[in-house]
Amino acid sequence: MKQQRGAALIIVLFIVALAATIAAEMAANLMVQVQRAQNIQTHQQAKWYSYGAEELVKKVLLESKKEDTEKVHLDQPWAREEVPYPVDQGTLSGEVTDLQACLNLNALAAPKDKNQANNQTNPAHKALLELLKNIEDLPLDESEEALADSVYDWLDQDSITYRSGAEEDEYMSRRTPYLTANNLLASVSELRVIKGFNPLVMKKLLPYVCVIPGNTELKVNVNTIKSEQALLLSALMKGLSKSEAEAIISARPEKGFDSVDEFYTEAANQGASKDSKSDKVFTVDSNYFKLRAKAEFDERLFTMTSIIQINQGQATILARKFGGVQ
Repeated sequence: MKQQRGAALIIVLFIVALAATIAAEMAANLMVQVQRAQNIQTHQQAKWYSYGAEELVKKVLLESKKEDTEKVHLDQPWAREEVPYPVDQGTLSGEVTDLQACLNLNALAAPKDKNQANNQTNPAHKALLELLKNIEDLPLDESEEALADSVYDWLDQDSITYRSGAEEDEYMSRRTPYLTANNLLASVSELRVIKGFNPLVMKKLLPYVCVIPGNTELKVNVNTIKSEQALLLSALMKGLSKSEAEAIISARPEKGFDSVDEFYTEAANQGASKDSKSDKVFTVDSNYFKLRAKAEFDERLFTMTSIIQINQGQATILARKFGGVQ
């Protein structure tokens, strides 16, 4: 009987230990589930704060368009510096940039310029090549011509290699093969898979280029180009030096030029030659903007990038990206 009572006690202790282990495991799993639910709730709240910033920016852009229907400039409310705005349990901030104050890479897919020789492409391709040639200390693995031609080949709809560019045969021969898009870019980050564009080249190039989804138009607003983008202005105007471009931007009125003709007059005053005039490329208006929203809620950061189009009194979201830098 004593031996049986000892065995029973051991069995009971084993069952108690097993139950305690199961209870501890259940408690740990419950804590994980509670934390996961809290994280999801926090993420969703921060996401909705970002959507709120998006709606506010759309309203500000539309109001700016109503107040000044003929032009867009850096003295308007949308162009203010990023300032954190307090919200419940966090902060909300956003930065708006003009997507027509940079070189739209999708414009390289536009038809060739019929007025140029057969080996010439379009103004966007030539401007990209000029940029690559004039950016200082560009860490190249390929020539500037190869980079510009490769972007052109990535966007065009044929499989014929243009000059020193790259088509399917180049990318299919790599260790991890892939095809060219033969379509428009959705993001600047897609440059990373194009021949010659290493991270250091992209870092140097990013201040001057952008992507407008579904749009192949090259229209650059001379009222929103900043002084640090003077190289872009000189790349778009034949014979215009970087110093002359900086002088034009510095002399720009606080509320921008009223017309493109006024811009050309100022360019002539700053020493630009008559040959530098580039028709149909410059404008004083803009319809595409990028919002970079940051929402911090419960010590967690959420970022969202939105591409906004303003057209006929309506604000439309063309694309959204969550997280990341661009």
